[in-house]
Amino acid sequence: MVAMQINLIERHKRYLKNKLILRRIAATVSLAAVIYLLTAVSVLADVERIYGRALNTDGDLVYLEEHIIRYENDRIAALKTIYYDADSKKIGEQASDFSHGPQFGSYDFKDERLRYNDGARVMSNRILIYCKETPQADTQKKYLQRESDQIVGQGFHQFVLTNLDRLIQGEVISAKLVLPAQMDQFDIRISKNKIDDGRLRVRIELDNWFLRLFTPNVEAEYDLDTRRLLSYRGVSMIADESGKNVPVTVSYDYAQQGSLVSSRFNPQAAGSDLN
Repeated sequence: MVAMQINLIERHKRYLKNKLILRRIAATVSLAAVIYLLTAVSVLADVERIYGRALNTDGDLVYLEEHIIRYENDRIAALKTIYYDADSKKIGEQASDFSHGPQFGSYDFKDERLRYNDGARVMSNRILIYCKETPQADTQKKYLQRESDQIVGQGFHQFVLTNLDRLIQGEVISAKLVLPAQMDQFDIRISKNKIDDGRLRVRIELDNWFLRLFTPNVEAEYDLDTRRLLSYRGVSMIADESGKNVPVTVSYDYAQQGSLVSSRFNPQAAGSDLN
């Protein structure tokens, strides 16, 4: 019995290699703040630029996020996220398309330091997921049947907003998180952690109790009045140069939003970044 348990643990450890599950959960949650701007500021311009700061547990800057959002008819159409290290050097990017709705974000992600790539392409009745771990490796591909409770790419926040009242009441919401990094989809559960001073803290975790032993929780904090995502706490989206994903807090400063609205940018030029 003990040997069997050890074998199970080792098998699941290998299955969770490099913490890629955590990395992609981090992507769906930390980038969700940008998707909220669909309802918050989309009427202001066709293109927006939003910035996030990721700090480690010592309060040091780990990386920066630049989000370029394009709208069509007051709905999010495309999103490009660029990651920079603490020295402002580009280290990765993710391009997303929302033609199948904000919950289903087709995307392509590239980590330029590790030279890693994965993504998803949403179609009418199925989803193509792919992953290329190194430049020399073959690209893995797989098709999943499309389902109404799936979350793809940066569609996590729209799913939370749709179910926010249920979460406030204490209901646990289940969903399927599509993770090309693991060439599969995983059952997750989203639940209220606590409400304090007008802020709702939401916990995101794998539904399988055994896998939860190897994956720490991811948390997101919302302002109940504005329904804005204030912060994300969990493993970093971008690994460091050694390939490790460290605990971070990503914060979004909406007080500076007015100065970031792209009246200073040419919408057509900014839109070209999303091609």
